Amino acid sequence: MKTILNEDFQIHDTLNPKLYENNQLLPEVRQKIVDIVANFEEYVEIPIHIVDIVIVGSNAAYNYTQYSDLDVHVIVNPELVQDIPEDIQTMIYNMKKSSFNKEFDIKIKGIPVELYVEDMHSSVVSNGIYSVCDDRWVKEPKQNTSVTKHNIEKDMEKWTQQIQQAIDSNNYDEIANTIDLLYLMRKNSISLEGEYGKGNEIFKTLRDRGYVAEIKEALSKAISKNLSLESYAYKGKFVSRFEE
Repeated sequence: MKTILNEDFQIHDTLNPKLYENNQLLPEVRQKIVDIVANFEEYVEIPIHIVDIVIVGSNAAYNYTQYSDLDVHVIVNPELVQDIPEDIQTMIYNMKKSSFNKEFDIKIKGIPVELYVEDMHSSVVSNGIYSVCDDRWVKEPKQNTSVTKHNIEKDMEKWTQQIQQAIDSNNYDEIANTIDLLYLMRKNSISLEGEYGKGNEIFKTLRDRGYVAEIKEALSKAISKNLSLESYAYKGKFVSRFEE
């Protein structure tokens, strides 16, 4: 049984059965994640000292939907990589992570896998955190059935208009700024209110209805346009402006 908060935000009685059995990650899922990270390690092309691999987000909790990604965080210790400054490591890891996610359409049992690189000294806010390396819960998710249902109708109208306006502009800066604001809203909401905060609910609803994918595609097109020979608007390096 599932509790519907709105058509896009749900609370289930069990963890995603495609991934877990008796609250334990299925062995074949665990092995596939290890294989994916091993391929990513080669893809990075510079040394990467992996401390752990963890699953976070909706698929490490009870609020997953049919649209939820499998968020896999590769935990690294940059201090143990010699000859490459930590800030350069971070830049390369983030660039390679974005390229890897975009280049390879990886799914586990139909669930898209989204890879991240996380410094072991930082922390991510998540209801549940599952260690793939240790095959155990670092933080077991709580089955919160008293989640507040937010009224996000006006916020959705505002965000959909802003996203559409940015897409119609075909302007890199306007599109990138809108993406930055969108992800900053989500990050601040999770930091202040947790996974069930209003901002995260707005973001998930926008994502589930396809708006996030549309504006990301618009950003890629804007970058391609500015990098083309016919365009002279390009003034510097383009980097990935969005994180999951």
